[in-house]
Amino acid sequence: MIQRRGFRYRLSPTPEQEARLRAWEGALRALWNAAHEQRRLYLARGARLPSAFDQISQLTELRAEVPWLAEVPRNVCAQVLVELDAAWQRCFTRLARRPRWKKKGRDPVAITEPHPRVFRVTPGSVAFPKLGTIRAILHRPLVGEPKRCTIAREVDQWFVSIQCEQEVPER
Repeated sequence: MIQRRGFRYRLSPTPEQEARLRAWEGALRALWNAAHEQRRLYLARGARLPSAFDQISQLTELRAEVPWLAEVPRNVCAQVLVELDAAWQRCFTRLARRPRWKKKGRDPVAITEPHPRVFRVTPGSVAFPKLGTIRAILHRPLVGEPKRCTIAREVDQWFVSIQCEQEVPER
């Protein structure tokens, strides 16, 4: 049986890395709001809502038009669209209310890399695409194989959450 566990560590980015992380937060917030608006307009017209994959296919054109969105890794942008799609699916099954707009200062935007081959965890640091190596305080060892990595900001402190999978024997 496969067990998933999360490990959270504090990051110490350089000033350049922190500026880039804050810019990525803004870009991902704008992407969420644009995709949310597109879905809202489709819903108002009574048309079939675009799926996450429909919106991801439009992402290439959007990244070509918007230079600051092209600075964010494509996998991270695609993950935001997948999360928005999941929020709409929860709304339609009445498990949650309609997704909200993301507002700066109110709604945190996490930077999630869903592909384990893209990021690296080494003792004392985490390597992330287009950011380089970020110092991390790894106060306990990772158990299992890293599967996804999320960077988030809380009260001007940066944290990385790493989801790991581990094979455990059946009881």
